[in-house]
Amino acid sequence: MASHREQPPLLIQPGVSRRLAAFVALTHLAAAGAILGLPGAAWLLLLIPIGASLAYHLYVQVLHRAPWSIRSATWQADSTWTIAFVSGAPTQARLSPATFISVPLVVLNLRRGHVRRWSLPLFADALDGEQLRRLRQRLRIEGTGREQDAAPA
Repeated sequence: MASHREQPPLLIQPGVSRRLAAFVALTHLAAAGAILGLPGAAWLLLLIPIGASLAYHLYVQVLHRAPWSIRSATWQADSTWTIAFVSGAPTQARLSPATFISVPLVVLNLRRGHVRRWSLPLFADALDGEQLRRLRQRLRIEGTGREQDAAPA
């Protein structure tokens, strides 16, 4: 018999977020601006990795085009997560205690074992308002896994 506290699975399918795109662009522009203040011509070589990082994060996190980008994440009733990637490969994960919850932004930090980790930033414009509200509510009620991580391994 199912418990009255058992939650139905919660499906998270993030869309393209303009706020995330602006955040990624502004942080990379700030880094480029700091490097431009360096003396000499060394700044030119340092701009290449910043440009590559900007392109990578826009491609993977903002546009969700890479095969390893998270297409959806489903929070099961047993507190496990099923992550579906753009490549179609699903995997099981657990929510990390490092998950961040606020009104405009939720960052889901998911992990499998001690090696594989994924981060899913969700600005308010990436999800439906009701879906984001339910996610924040469930995270605050059920927690982020701190209880199970407190036990020694």
